[in-house]
Amino acid sequence: MRSGFGCESCGSPAVRLPADLNDDAMIECDGCGCTLMAWGAFKRRVEAQETAERHEPAERRAIRARAQPVR
Repeated sequence: MRSGFGCESCGSPAVRLPADLNDDAMIECDGCGCTLMAWGAFKRRVEAQETAERHEPAERRAIRARAQPVR
């Protein structure tokens, strides 16, 4: 996984959430509509990414921030 989230099929970072949001509910890519994973698994993935970023040394965060293109 690159920094953040992106659909493996189309690369879109957007997800479509089901009306009945529970940990077993499947989420879909908002770009191409493919089924991605269960909501609970997605939450754990995002939480793990946030934890990793919080524990990254400040020097690497600064270098990574400078290397990202401005949008």
